[in-house]
Amino acid sequence: MAYSAHKPESPSAALRPPQALGAPVPPESRLESLTGLRWIAALAVFLNHVATLLPIPHTDAVLTLGSSGVTFFFVLSGFVLTWTYKRGDRAGAFYGRRFARIWPLLLVAAVVPLFLQLPDTPDSGRNDLVMMAVSAVLLYQAWVPGNILGAANPVTWSLACEAFFYAIFPFVAKYSLRRSLRWLAWAAVTLVLVGWGIKVWLWEAYPPTARPVFYGMDGLIFGAYSPIAHVWEFLLGMVAAAAVRKGWRSPLTVWPATALLTAGLFVLWLLRDETWRAFVVYDALSQVTAPLYALVVVAVAGRDLAGDRSWLRAKPMVALGNWSYAFYLIHFTVLFEISAAVFDRKSIIEFYMMPVEASWENAGWVLLALAITTALCWLLHVLFERPVELWLRARIGRRRPVREEPQVEIDSRVP
Repeated sequence: MAYSAHKPESPSAALRPPQALGAPVPPESRLESLTGLRWIAALAVFLNHVATLLPIPHTDAVLTLGSSGVTFFFVLSGFVLTWTYKRGDRAGAFYGRRFARIWPLLLVAAVVPLFLQLPDTPDSGRNDLVMMAVSAVLLYQAWVPGNILGAANPVTWSLACEAFFYAIFPFVAKYSLRRSLRWLAWAAVTLVLVGWGIKVWLWEAYPPTARPVFYGMDGLIFGAYSPIAHVWEFLLGMVAAAAVRKGWRSPLTVWPATALLTAGLFVLWLLRDETWRAFVVYDALSQVTAPLYALVVVAVAGRDLAGDRSWLRAKPMVALGNWSYAFYLIHFTVLFEISAAVFDRKSIIEFYMMPVEASWENAGWVLLALAITTALCWLLHVLFERPVELWLRARIGRRRPVREEPQVEIDSRVP
């Protein structure tokens, strides 16, 4: 690894397959292109929120597709964690590394927006805003429907999902890596069907309507945002990584896989006026994009394993990918503070309940928000996120040495 036994590995080094499971790892087996992809997904989520906070004419239907960036992160998380899994890795050490990775910056991303918004929040709403921030910090926000919407930083709900995924990962990983390729293929199909089953059940229980009243619809909100609703996406990424570790390579290379994803997004754009696409809680965006994102991730990983050139592995893209977690967590706060000043609005909910008028003048504000967010995420990553993560991982996330005898079946072609 890039660091000694007494120092945690770097994010890019963590994308290399574990040496203890097979032959020595050649340099070209580092999957740094996946780090570059993280930046693209974070930027997509940024643009999705632009559509609400600083709307630009004729772009809403395209930009809102960017909310699927969260789905991409769930799929990628399952893939990367399974790819780097080592036999004998203790669950406690794994949890320690994940805590060190996500929690310190999550604390900042929950507390800072809270203090920025409390002065403009009516007394009747302050307790709710504080409790939403507490639920984000304690990683249960996505389990409580009332705390998912209207938080000071709405993006933090996804971290509660990730925490649940991390909780089950050590147990699922050991099992999935022992399964055959045929079993993994059927598992992937089953997971996609489960995802569609959840959505169809929600449509039956809460029929899509052009003017939904979300009060009394906690089941719909829970079914759209909870960890239970999204765990299949994470597991799909795990299954894909397990298959790649066993030597499977997708027949689709990067460009065909990307073209297929683009086609899926284009179909969703064509259906933009359908009632079930009008609100996130009804939308089947995750169901359509998760399997397509899995194909893209596998194709990009296969290209890196083959040693082919990739612009996603360029140093600027890898750097942006390393900053992407900070970018994801702070971008909404930057966008909201700018838009609140431009439109003289005091709360996030106002932008959703009373949409502002789209204007080309907002494009300048969007570029300013993008520049500020990028600069802040770089500073946060360099001065806070990475140093704190390394400090914590050295204390609560060390891997113990493992013996060389094999414990999981890995195809000989996979290092």
